[in-house]
Amino acid sequence: MKVNKYILLFCLLACSWNICGQNSCFHIEGTVDSKYNGALVTLFTITGNVIRSVDSTYVENGCFGFVGPEYLYEKSIISLGNYPDTVLSAELYLESGPIKVELKHNSVVCSPLTLEYQQFLDSCAEYRRQISVALKNKEDVEDMELKLCEYKYRFKKKHIHNGLGRGLLLREANDIYDPYFDELYEMLSDRDKCRGDVKSEYQIRKKGLAQQFLAGKQFMDFTLIDSLGNEKRISDYVGKNELLFLDFWASWCGPCRAQEPHLVRLYQEYKDRGFGILGISLDVNTASWLSVLAKKENLWPELCIAGKEDDKRIRELYSITGIPFGVLLDKSGKIISVVNAGWQHLKMILNEYYKADDKRSAK
Repeated sequence: MKVNKYILLFCLLACSWNICGQNSCFHIEGTVDSKYNGALVTLFTITGNVIRSVDSTYVENGCFGFVGPEYLYEKSIISLGNYPDTVLSAELYLESGPIKVELKHNSVVCSPLTLEYQQFLDSCAEYRRQISVALKNKEDVEDMELKLCEYKYRFKKKHIHNGLGRGLLLREANDIYDPYFDELYEMLSDRDKCRGDVKSEYQIRKKGLAQQFLAGKQFMDFTLIDSLGNEKRISDYVGKNELLFLDFWASWCGPCRAQEPHLVRLYQEYKDRGFGILGISLDVNTASWLSVLAKKENLWPELCIAGKEDDKRIRELYSITGIPFGVLLDKSGKIISVVNAGWQHLKMILNEYYKADDKRSAK
């Protein structure tokens, strides 16, 4: 029986050596305050939302270490401690070669990849600083913005097959003016394209592009109800104001409710210049909608789908990916702009519109 145990141990060591011999291995050299001597340190590698593997060791003389095959597909996590006690952790990519980790409240990871990424972030920040200075000096920034875009493209392309490059691509998927997104997306493996986060961000990007194509088109009409239960259509309100903002919201939407006071101020500031608002609630539950209306100032008309229209159909018509969301119409019902970044976005659009209007009037 003892012989069998030694044979098994030898086989395990041989397999471990074979793995690290055939593939590049990481070598984590960790340090932590010596007061944690004897504490358990755990290394989690994760794929999607599933823990791929777990390794653990103990702190000895303020040090700990891990060795294993390179894994760059997702970030891994080193953790010491358990809630509600103090937990020290660090996120890292398990790249081949030595990785220095200092576990503390603001843990530090030092490896070629983390240093390269930090240099990338610093360079991007410097590009943005130069662009900001140029804008203040009213200089042309088109070439500088293009250089920043190309620099980011080269970095993402280099790392597109690991978690870092893929993560950067997804974080900037909502930048519909990025000319390189589609090219980088096509570089992803079929496995990556089937990931939930990739599919989700790609669909959001497609809808964002669709929103931009709404500008210049005529509004889409549909039937709703007012607070008295009467059927109304958007066309009943179009043409009564120089500008009409269709405000899509819902009683259950916290951000929608939070921006209400800001919309009131914008309405009061511009109503005498022909600005109007039409609230369109995506509530299916009429009682919830009416309950919120009872607490609002109700300075403008409010309508609700209340089962009169399919929520999914409305979202598709206006490419709504989330609320609050709105579109700004001119007097003819043409969509001037899509407002998908809250009241601040609307304020900026109105300021620009009425400044241009003042200049036209002054001529």
